[in-house]
Formats: sequence, structure tokens, C-alpha cells
Amino acid sequence: MKFAEIPMEGAIALVTGGARGIGLSIAHRLARAGVRVVIADLDGEAAARAAREIGSGAQGFALDVAEFDEYLRVVTEVEQTIGPIDIVVNNAGIMPVGPLLGELRGVAEATMRVNFWSHYISYQVLAPRMIARGRGHFINVTSAAGAIHSPGLASYVASKHAATGFARSAREELAGTGVTISTVMPAAVRTQLVDGIPFKWWEKLGIIPPGWVARDAVRTVRNRPAVVGSPRGTVLALRLQHLVPEWLWLLGRRVVDADRTVGPVDRRARSEYDGRIEQQVEATL
Repeated sequence: MKFAEIPMEGAIALVTGGARGIGLSIAHRLARAGVRVVIADLDGEAAARAAREIGSGAQGFALDVAEFDEYLRVVTEVEQTIGPIDIVVNNAGIMPVGPLLGELRGVAEATMRVNFWSHYISYQVLAPRMIARGRGHFINVTSAAGAIHSPGLASYVASKHAATGFARSAREELAGTGVTISTVMPAAVRTQLVDGIPFKWWEKLGIIPPGWVARDAVRTVRNRPAVVGSPRGTVLALRLQHLVPEWLWLLGRRVVDADRTVGPVDRRARSEYDGRIEQQVEATL
């Protein structure tokens, strides 16, 4: 796929969910490469703190990524005060954990709105602007969960499948415009998303630091791959699982304790993160 080069020095990047975790790591890495970073997060105070931490002219904005008008307002303000956005990192996400029948009302809808609908809004708001300039790049952070399934994570898995399929389809529609979308699919990452979850298989296979995902995500600005796994080899492993019979897949999950994802979850260890999910659910209802 042909694309217009984006020089990192002086480019402007919008990073959603950029106040912590993977988003903050990506923002730091972009800033070190000379990119002027705009942090957008539901927690506006955290976004402002992250911007001060990054320095280099970074700015922070409060943003509910699942609200079209709010997204448009922030993008318009960025364009008027800083300049046109060259790179978008769609990273904001939530991960509710637990049996599907025990899930509270509004959780699945909030998960779809943040993890998938926000990517759709981002595309509708920013793709026309990028196409008009003949260049731009979306980095859509989905998950390995966007290609597999897992008990205890049904709503999350559904949202990541939607986000992954959307990015791949939208990428093809952008062919010839100079604008591209790269889907980044991390495996288990050491962030608050995994707090209190007894995924013993993560301990066996390894939980990667956010910096690894940031490295792989920022590299896509240079070569614009359709999909990249983090760590490398993730995408190949995900493709191979479709060739495995279900009984063998389930056996393998039991061997590495991956069938225990429904719990018991340590809600005390997860309380801060669950509080942020509740905040998003309240905004949805």
C-alpha cells in the first residue's frame, strides 16, 4: 500500500487513553521522536499531569472518546491552537472481567462504545481531514483478544474483534489516499487492566511491559503494516489457532490454566480500575 511519509519531527499526534499505561508509554516514545503530543483521556486532570510529565509542548484534554460531538470539539480545538493532526493513536479501552451472566447492565454497551465505537468516531472525524491533506496515520491499539476468544472476557473480546475487523476494512477503503491504519495487537501487558486477575497462563507465557507495545506501535508510522503483534510472533500464533481443532484448543487452555479467566478475581486489587469502568458505564446509561 502506498502512503505519504510523515516526518516525526514536528508532527502532531493525538493519543487517546494517554494518561496512563500503554497510551502514556506511546506518548513518551512519540515525544522523544520529536512529535508534539496531545493527550486525551476521560480523566482530564490525569491527562494534564501526563502532558506536564512528557513536556516538549505536550497538552492534555478531557475527552469521552465515545461521544462524537465531544471528540469533534477536541479535534477542532487542537487544530486551531496547535495544528492539524498527523497521527492518531486510538488506545483508550476498558476491560471488564467476570462471567457474562453476572455482568451489570450497561457494561457491555460501555465496553463496545469505548473499545470500538471510539475508533469509528475517530475515523469519521479525522479521516476526511487527513485525506484532504494527502497524509495521515491511525494506530489502532486493539488486542490479541481481537482474534481469539476467552471465557470471562466475552464483552471485551467482542469489542476487540469489532475494532480489529473495522480497522482492517477501513484500511482498504483508504487505499490510494495517502492515509493508513495499522492495527496493533498486544498480548498480556503489565497495566491496571490485569490487576487482580488470576491468569496463571500469563505468568507462564510472560506479561510484557507497556514500553514494548509503544515501540511496536510507533514503528508503524515508518512502514505502515496492516497488523503488528506485540511481542513479535503474536499475530502468527493467533493465525495458527484457527487451524487447531476445538478439543485441542481447549486442552491447551487447560494445560496453561487459561480456562480460569472467569475468576476468582481479586476485586480489592482491581478496585481502582473497576472504578474507572463504572465511571464510563455511568456516562453510557
